[in-house]
Amino acid sequence: MVRIQVLGSLTAANERGRIELGGPRQRGVLALLLVARGAVVPVDRLIDDLWRGEPPPRALGALQAYISHLRKLLEPDRPPRSPATVLVSQAPGYALRLDAEAVDAWQFEAEVRTVPRDLEERRHRLERALGRWHGPAFAEFYDESWARPEANRLEELRLAARERLAATLVELGDPAAAVAEADALTSTHPLREEAWRISALARFHAGRQADALAALRAARQVLADELGIDPGPALVQLEADLLAQRIPVELPAAAVFPAPRAILSPPHSEFLGRTNELDQLRNAAQVGAGPRVATVIGEAGSGKSTLLRRLRAELRADGWRVVTGRCPEEDGAPPAWAWVEALRELACEVDPGEFAGPLEPLLGDRRDETGTDVSFGRFLLHRAVGGYLAEAARRQPLAVFFDDLHRGDSETAALLGSVAKSAAVLIVIAYRPEEMGIHLEDALASLAPTTAVRVHLRGLTFDDAAALVRSTSGRDPDRATLEALAERTGGNPFYLIESARLLGSEGALVATSEVPEGVRDVLRRRFARLPEITVSLLRLAAVIGREFDIDVLIGAAEVDEDAVLDAVEAGVLAGLLDEPGPGAARFAHALVRDALLGDLSRVRRHRWHLRVAESTERTSPDDLSALAHHFGEALTPATARRAAEYALAAAEQAERRFAHEVAAQSYGRAVAALERVPGADTTGERVTALSRMSRSHLAAGAGMPARDARDRAVSAADTPERLVEALTAWDTATPWLNRAYGTVDQRAVASIDRALRTPGLTSEARCRLLVALVREIGGELNERAREAAGEAEALARGLADPGLLGLALEARTSVYDTTVPLGDRQRLAAELIGVGENNDLPSFALLGRNAALQVAAASGDIERAREELAAATSLADRYLWRQAQAANTMGLGMLAHFTGDLEAAERHYHRAHELFTRYHVLDADGVVMIALFTVRLTQNRVGELASMFVELARSDTELVVDPLVLALLATGDREGAREAARARRPLRADFFRSLFLTVRGMAVVGLGQRAEALPVYEQLRTYSGQIAGADTGAFAAGPVDTVLGDLAALLGKPGRAAGHYASAERLARRCGCQEWITAVRVKSNSQADH
Repeated sequence: MVRIQVLGSLTAANERGRIELGGPRQRGVLALLLVARGAVVPVDRLIDDLWRGEPPPRALGALQAYISHLRKLLEPDRPPRSPATVLVSQAPGYALRLDAEAVDAWQFEAEVRTVPRDLEERRHRLERALGRWHGPAFAEFYDESWARPEANRLEELRLAARERLAATLVELGDPAAAVAEADALTSTHPLREEAWRISALARFHAGRQADALAALRAARQVLADELGIDPGPALVQLEADLLAQRIPVELPAAAVFPAPRAILSPPHSEFLGRTNELDQLRNAAQVGAGPRVATVIGEAGSGKSTLLRRLRAELRADGWRVVTGRCPEEDGAPPAWAWVEALRELACEVDPGEFAGPLEPLLGDRRDETGTDVSFGRFLLHRAVGGYLAEAARRQPLAVFFDDLHRGDSETAALLGSVAKSAAVLIVIAYRPEEMGIHLEDALASLAPTTAVRVHLRGLTFDDAAALVRSTSGRDPDRATLEALAERTGGNPFYLIESARLLGSEGALVATSEVPEGVRDVLRRRFARLPEITVSLLRLAAVIGREFDIDVLIGAAEVDEDAVLDAVEAGVLAGLLDEPGPGAARFAHALVRDALLGDLSRVRRHRWHLRVAESTERTSPDDLSALAHHFGEALTPATARRAAEYALAAAEQAERRFAHEVAAQSYGRAVAALERVPGADTTGERVTALSRMSRSHLAAGAGMPARDARDRAVSAADTPERLVEALTAWDTATPWLNRAYGTVDQRAVASIDRALRTPGLTSEARCRLLVALVREIGGELNERAREAAGEAEALARGLADPGLLGLALEARTSVYDTTVPLGDRQRLAAELIGVGENNDLPSFALLGRNAALQVAAASGDIERAREELAAATSLADRYLWRQAQAANTMGLGMLAHFTGDLEAAERHYHRAHELFTRYHVLDADGVVMIALFTVRLTQNRVGELASMFVELARSDTELVVDPLVLALLATGDREGAREAARARRPLRADFFRSLFLTVRGMAVVGLGQRAEALPVYEQLRTYSGQIAGADTGAFAAGPVDTVLGDLAALLGKPGRAAGHYASAERLARRCGCQEWITAVRVKSNSQADH
């Protein structure tokens, strides 16, 4: 349970020890919520109070970061994305939900609001309640207008409790103790009449009537002098009673105060990475017993505070006493505040004893008005601090931690310099080197002999960065996103956390393309420390890129060379730039560059890109990508022709390097530039660029963008020749469908038909157009597709062009024909492989391997299937064919399914879905749905998919009918299954046929539909001896003969059923899937019994 103390310095602890609450504003957020005592504090009020009515533009983001950090501190064991139970969100703001026992002020109030009848119990309760005070309430926030009323209220309650204690002591017959307590009150609060009344009353009960009357006269005098008023009725009545010898017996009633509402919660915060750094600090703690210093050095967000927290926890677990001081951000903070915090924390555990007096300037709750910088007083203070720490260390190993010491004032540094050399303690300090002031530099120099270790924090490793992103965002992003975030942030934990927060709220696209505002704020502070001209030149460098040639920067800048070099040097010294080699510089983090760019207006950025482009043209004319980028960003009619030329050159260069995505982007830039070239008809150039863009997208596996670009090219084509060019752009074959399943793009087919009627069409062009036609109608208009594929093959063979032959053979393999035996399909695959391997046309070799995989998988030849898949994977990885990589991942899922490793199959299918989605492959969701359906079939868990299939069936998806029937049967809804079966239509003759015909057979058997069993049986016999769905190279639904046996049994043909079951068992054993083996054995035995 978390416990919070506000009666003194704001501190918090749980069962693991003290909780470090962070910087002043973060602590202020917690204090504001504590002041509200469980009530909701609106966001606007929080922001207004935290920034004293002058919030920065991004105050909300900062507040949310503080809230997030506090929640992690107060509920460290709360699972990701689960609702907070301590610091809760509730419109229109935030509130704390804690028990009264969790906050000392709330507990104090709960203890004094009622008065027990038993006097001893009352005394103990009041003493216990008053003992909770360690200084003024909300001490560090007393100057804040929002804290003062609550602090005053609590102080008033404390004084009332002290008065009540004094009165109780009188009743208990201890007037001497009552006099002491009452006199302490009257001396510090002379205007409190109740204190004077109890003082007089106690003296009377002590037999000191004269003193009692003297106390009342003193009260009368004080009130007259200070306020010009007479005593109140209570004092007047007591004086009269004393003079009349009437012994008073009435005592003041205790005030009753409302108790706060409550709730509580857990703890623990994950520590990622920094193993070596932590080991170095552990070793420093164990080196000798004398004075020793360890420094933790790192830029903002590098994890200094987290590392210190971890070390603190470990040292405490090992029996160390650890205290911490933090240097506040704001101006006007008390001097030596870090030492004040550390020493006050220590004083709660170790009595300062003889050092209490000299330490009063640091231990007292009041500011030291005399100033500790007076020479002798400072000497005494420093000596007292050293002596106190040494005495504490003799009792128990002691470590003193100072965080953010770069913000420390001169006195903080001076104390460090004098104390750390004398006291036998471990001092661990953390600071940012780029913000270190001269005072800290001097102190560190003087501590060199006692410095045991210097730990420099670099970026987290990729694995640690990925783990941090996952835990912070509550998501499991793909590797590419994780790599992008790790690269952009340089592994900086804070930047990673900010990016991960953006990932959690806005998704991967935003997280990898924008700088989180919290990081911008940190970076802007760093920029503000540099001269304006330096920042301006760094912004210009940011326009050039993450890494830039200094000569290009000099050429683009409108200042002299020395000014540029000075700016680069300043950037390096500030840690914003690195120098990877002579004449070059690089931003230390992509986030630094992004933040610099983020503050540039679009107009200025546009003009600066032109300056950079022209400078690059002069200094690095071969840097085509840079020239294409900068001219593209500076695009105007005046620069459009140069922009187009460089973009086309960059695209061609990218194609030579197999960078298909880059090529597609460059062709897109070229098209945009060509559209702005003044006074010229660029239609032909645009059609060519769009066609090449379409081809590059397809080569990259991005089917939808490829189709969009091709359609744009077709629309732009204004001559038959350009139409043919646009329609035949796809000279790259792919293993997956590049149109929506079950559809025909009639406009595309009409365009192809029109092009086929072009007079004088060459045989090569006709062959390519026929292949394009097959791609548009295959699986839908199969007869025409077969004719077109056959004619294309004949033309290609006649032309003796291996590239054309590869395209034609690929068209042949894509046309589904149940009349082609597996052996013939294997020969077709082998020829396609040969065309690719013998003519340096690897895409056809890949497609041949894919076709061979389908044949091997369909026949259950798992070893050959693995070989073909491995060959296809090697090709796809070597040439970075994204769509093929996704298709191969489906193959991995299928083969895992074959062997019965269903968990692995499911993992591969989910990974394939991720890849299909990323690479813009059509029907990615439908593909994974089918894959998971096949797995659930094998697991006998298809009923889990019933609700999903019910929803899909509403959209008239014909493929869902039989899966829905099976799912409903699995849930026991036989009537619903019968109703669903009425929506059946003849199954399509496409690549899914063996799979869904098998599923139909299962559904027919499940419903006992003998009338439908025979036609299904006759159609399904074509696939006897095969694994259902495996001829796709992606799915598996078990041996077809298992279902043929079921259908034969339903038809009353036990002999045939037995034969099918025997065949199914042999195939299942060949694959190794125990679920398939068991299923067919059960059916076979049942058939034998009948």
